[in-house]
Amino acid sequence: MISEIAIFEASEPNIDLSKSDSPFKANLEQHLKTVLTFDGAQAAYYGQVIEKPHIVIVFVNWDNIDSHVRATQSAKFQTHETSFRSNLVKDNGPGTVFHVPFKENMLDALQPKTSSGTIGDTELVFAHFQPSPLPQAAEDAILESFSHVEPFIKRHGGLTGYRNGWAMESLSTPLLENADEGRGKCDMYVNLTGWDKMETHMKFMETQDFKDNQHWFMDVEGLRGAEIVHARFYRV
Repeated sequence: MISEIAIFEASEPNIDLSKSDSPFKANLEQHLKTVLTFDGAQAAYYGQVIEKPHIVIVFVNWDNIDSHVRATQSAKFQTHETSFRSNLVKDNGPGTVFHVPFKENMLDALQPKTSSGTIGDTELVFAHFQPSPLPQAAEDAILESFSHVEPFIKRHGGLTGYRNGWAMESLSTPLLENADEGRGKCDMYVNLTGWDKMETHMKFMETQDFKDNQHWFMDVEGLRGAEIVHARFYRV
């Protein structure tokens, strides 16, 4: 399985995806239902960034990258994409689209769905790395850093699971706003962590355990920086 990730600024101000009567939410869900009619599309999720509520993040799980590429080559998909951008993306912009080969169905595994389709509060870390011919070395260092920090997270409670992986594409940063001129490309490591609620994570970040151990991640060789946000996801 591979996950297509789309990040874009909403076409409307003051959207609230938690409201079932939101016209923007209904429009987004209808467009994602169209995506799910294509061969190879497994599931679709969408969420609103809590810290930047004008930013929307969409995940679509595909069987593999080839199934997504085949879909994008069809006239039906191109018509859908044009409609998606004109109706949902500010100024009909391109947004940012990339792919991560997560090994499992990351969002379902992170938080059980409610009857309303809510996945739950998810912490998203987009870690920017200096482009390297040896991403495995960086991944090994990241996983080692998580191994040091995970026991403290579990001790404080609220962790419901996580998924991570490298983006297949080199990406301009920052992801969550318009990239600055001349910022350049980077390798992107994406980590999703499920929490019972956002407040639990924020309280954990105030603990001495977190302050004493965050260096395990921040000192990973090649790390340029990271964007860390939260979103509450919904499954279509």
